[in-house]
Amino acid sequence: MIPEIDREISQRFHNGDREALEVIVATCQGSLFGIGLKMLGGIHDAKDFVQDVCIKIYNKRSLYNPELPFAPWMYKIAINLARERLRNRKEFPGSDSMPAEIIEETPRHLLVDQEQSQAVHTILQQLEPKYRECLVLRFEMDMALKEIATTLDLPVGTVKTRLRRGLMAFREQWLKNGDPQ
Repeated sequence: MIPEIDREISQRFHNGDREALEVIVATCQGSLFGIGLKMLGGIHDAKDFVQDVCIKIYNKRSLYNPELPFAPWMYKIAINLARERLRNRKEFPGSDSMPAEIIEETPRHLLVDQEQSQAVHTILQQLEPKYRECLVLRFEMDMALKEIATTLDLPVGTVKTRLRRGLMAFREQWLKNGDPQ
């Protein structure tokens, strides 16, 4: 779900108010972490990603138009940073595994959910970034097609195509790997 940032906060942010930045970080860090985790593949990468996005949006605040919604502008910066990181990566994105002591204390049904979630995460990492980013924005961030199009600077038709192709590729991998349950 897209966090709401009101116009007063976005205007103060645009003017360099650090308290407004703190409100934005507190409001958006969870969604940014989700994007980082789904796009980059690991908890540590996602934490670094959130910090870097926050620094980047603050440094680029003069480019933000406070008359427009804040979230699409921020997500555009986040997606571009994720793309840059993926281009610069030499290794395949991995994931941080769950520590053994947590596994021992977790009920079985939660472990099955975790296993299924991990399978989804693994398949997402295998998709082309252009499909992955559309799927993450649509299903993780619950963005409308028009919001995704604005965030990615794409026509709505292209977003629809990437979502359809991404879902088809995801389904193919899911069936190939089998249901983890």
